[in-house]
Amino acid sequence: MGFFIEKIPTPLSPNRDGAFIKDGTGFSRVFVPTYNAVLGAIFLALTAGYFYSLHFRKPHGEKQPLLGNSFKGPSKATLYYRRFRSVLLYQPKGRYSESYGTMLVIALYLGLNVFYLFVNNSTRHVTIFGDRLGLLAVVNMPILFLLGAKTGLLVQWTGWSHEGYNILHRHVGRVVCTAAVLHVFFYSLACPIEVMVHVTTIFVALLATIGFFLILISSIAPLRAKTYELFLLLHVYGVVAILPLLYFHFERVRPYVIASAVIFLWDRINRFRNSQHVIAHTTILSGNTVKLSLNVNSTSREIHWKTGQYVYVSISALAKQQAHPFTIASPPNPNTLDLVIRARKGFSKSLFLAESPEHKVTFHGPYGSPPTFEGCDRVILLAGGAGISYTYPEAIELASSTGHYAAANPEVDFLWVVPSQDFSSWVDLKEDYNVDFKIWVTGEQGRPNIKKYVKDSIIAAGPGARVAVAVCGPAPLVRDSRNACAEMLWEGNNVVFYSENFGW
Repeated sequence: MGFFIEKIPTPLSPNRDGAFIKDGTGFSRVFVPTYNAVLGAIFLALTAGYFYSLHFRKPHGEKQPLLGNSFKGPSKATLYYRRFRSVLLYQPKGRYSESYGTMLVIALYLGLNVFYLFVNNSTRHVTIFGDRLGLLAVVNMPILFLLGAKTGLLVQWTGWSHEGYNILHRHVGRVVCTAAVLHVFFYSLACPIEVMVHVTTIFVALLATIGFFLILISSIAPLRAKTYELFLLLHVYGVVAILPLLYFHFERVRPYVIASAVIFLWDRINRFRNSQHVIAHTTILSGNTVKLSLNVNSTSREIHWKTGQYVYVSISALAKQQAHPFTIASPPNPNTLDLVIRARKGFSKSLFLAESPEHKVTFHGPYGSPPTFEGCDRVILLAGGAGISYTYPEAIELASSTGHYAAANPEVDFLWVVPSQDFSSWVDLKEDYNVDFKIWVTGEQGRPNIKKYVKDSIIAAGPGARVAVAVCGPAPLVRDSRNACAEMLWEGNNVVFYSENFGW
């Protein structure tokens, strides 16, 4: 007798009598289409909302009231709406906390999965519960791949920021990996592992589960930050190995495996199509930072980008088969695309320490749907350290007399928080850009009171003014500016907020 057998011996088979079959197959026929239908409806609603905001939402009207101080404030309905937004925007303290709005979305997603996991008394037998967990893992996989696609429809159709869909991607990934591991665990309570390893269709599932487990462990935030390069490799190669293993595990999961594979291949093909090979030069900056300047004149096609978009960069000589995202730090131009990169570990540290300033670079992009500030009377731009990558080109475009915002001409309030004055050499802060580039040096002035600064600037814009606050930098800077906007929204001010966080 060989190592593998076609099926589990009857005496050791899980209980698959009538009640189990009726519950398992009957529930699956209802579960599969309704779960995906619910998420599909949410996606269509988000897409419709984004489409409406792009094409039908009217820009803000006058900058100042016609009768001086005659502004009477927002209507009750508007005030309640802004207070609702205020609650969703607020972010409590905590290293891994998110805004209440983000946590609400995550809670609704997890709640939906808990409902489908326990509905119809799934816990009455370990094999029923184990099957339910396996099904839950599989139906979430196409969503996971869609959220992980860097060239995906979620960015183009919903306008989500990279930060937003990446947060949800992590939680969907935890659901998939945890459910897959628990699926094997509960199933093993009904049939010993030493028997299951001899069944071909179960053996391949056990191998897939090992992959899920490794990805789950490597994605724990502290471990991910310390071993980010390993985390990336496990994600890419783990996914490539898991999909074919699941395909041969069970016939019912194949449509979801195929859908996941199509999304993965489609994303990789689009990355390849968007890839450009250029010669880039590095400039060492203060604060363990390097500027990578890509010569876009040497690309096979013209590269156009908007302020706030990002590209994925690979340098095979420093780190093979790795692509890292960086926000474009230069305003749109036909010559050079600049990236400001802080040296941490792995790729960024190797780039900083490289002996040669010249590198052969492969990049793909640009990606992202950055916000537009049409109709805003004032735009407050806040940056911490390398967050200047986003706020600097945005400030220049906002203040340009010939750019996208020339007709509106919003006021620009710019603040850059840096450890020392020599950080100002990172970018060209010329006066003829018509921007008051304010630099706060923490080494000389201490830490700024960001909440007070944001509130004062919003008040200074005047009654009824529409103010946008855009911030890029460390988590504390983002949280303080976010909460300042939340408090001003609660008081009835017309404020919109956009952020980019540092982190993995």
